[in-house]
Amino acid sequence: MIEALSFLALPALACAALVAIHAYFGLHVLERNVIFVDLALAQVAALGATAAFLLGHPPQGLAAHAYALGFTVAAAALLASTRAWSGRIPQEAQIGVVYVVAAAAALLLVDRAPQGAEHIRQILTGNILTVGWSELAWAIALYAAVGLAYPWIARALKPSGWISEFAFYAAFGVVVTSSVALAGVLLVFAFLIIPAAIGVLHATRFASQLAIAWIAGTAAAFVGLAISYASDLSTGATLVCTYGAALAIAGIARGLRRERRAKFGAALRLGRWLAAALLAASAIWIAISPRADQPLLDSLEHAFPAIRGAYMDAKSLAIGAEAAAYGRRYRDEADKLRAREAERRWKGEPLDEEEVRRIASFEKSYNEMIRGEEFVTREVRSRAREAKRWWIAGAFLLVAAILAVSLPAWRSIPRSAPR
Repeated sequence: MIEALSFLALPALACAALVAIHAYFGLHVLERNVIFVDLALAQVAALGATAAFLLGHPPQGLAAHAYALGFTVAAAALLASTRAWSGRIPQEAQIGVVYVVAAAAALLLVDRAPQGAEHIRQILTGNILTVGWSELAWAIALYAAVGLAYPWIARALKPSGWISEFAFYAAFGVVVTSSVALAGVLLVFAFLIIPAAIGVLHATRFASQLAIAWIAGTAAAFVGLAISYASDLSTGATLVCTYGAALAIAGIARGLRRERRAKFGAALRLGRWLAAALLAASAIWIAISPRADQPLLDSLEHAFPAIRGAYMDAKSLAIGAEAAAYGRRYRDEADKLRAREAERRWKGEPLDEEEVRRIASFEKSYNEMIRGEEFVTREVRSRAREAKRWWIAGAFLLVAAILAVSLPAWRSIPRSAPR
């Protein structure tokens, strides 16, 4: 646990900083109805970084940041100038044009760059797990400066003037330029829109929306990092999916909050009937075919591993734990090989043919050993389930019966008066 907390401390701090500044700008983006301006400016920043990469500058160097910032400020000036066209051409369409042109130009540039595909992948997905303290401290200082300066500038300028529009897009572009280098284009979009959308769902005042966005966005980021670490999944993709799930939960919560009491009670009863039916079906299935896949039991064991102790003896548990430990060890070794290969390619040091063959051979051996340990784990578990099938099925049926018996009779409930 201490090792996990130490490893995730900097990524968690980076996520909190990104949520803090992007939730603020996200509320302004939703208010202005320019939802995809983040993607457009992020892609323009990526175009600038790609141009610097093509000219021989390091991907994370000062020159790459300078090119990205210059391209972004130019795009901010363009978007501020085209605001006057929004009466005839919606600004969202203009933003879409900026995005698609920047993306196409970046693809044209990387065609001429060595390791260009890897560079584009890095820009899109980022790698927030490898963020260092020096770059994070610099980013936090930048976010604090922009977050303090922009509200003051916005109040001092005429709301509908060109300078006001440019100030918004430029301030936002400065933030996005740094954020793309830390987290990638896709994750930055999630940081911007989803926490702000959750805030707008549950509050009407700006201060309340911002507070909800900060709390929900930071909590979702921490959950996503924990899931990524525990399940050995891609961090960026896991965080984006976690944010999507958070928005869905926030939408359901808002719907439930606004539903009448009778409808909520009906939904609760329906859910309990479905749970009882699922438990009964699982009981029948495990009694008929205990060695087959058992989705419900597998899910319960994944969430609460101690359940295995109810039907597996100490020897079986020890064999399964030993096989799982060996599997994790082989998986870690395979991950180290892949990380070493990716690092060499990213640094522009391609592997020779002999090294590629050797790494491929090691990876194949590790994968075969992983599958062997997984087979041992499944076999021990399947034998224990087969031996205790009637006990497991009986427990499932008992819980299903308790749920069914405790359900109130279906009856009409008077509707409450509309609010």
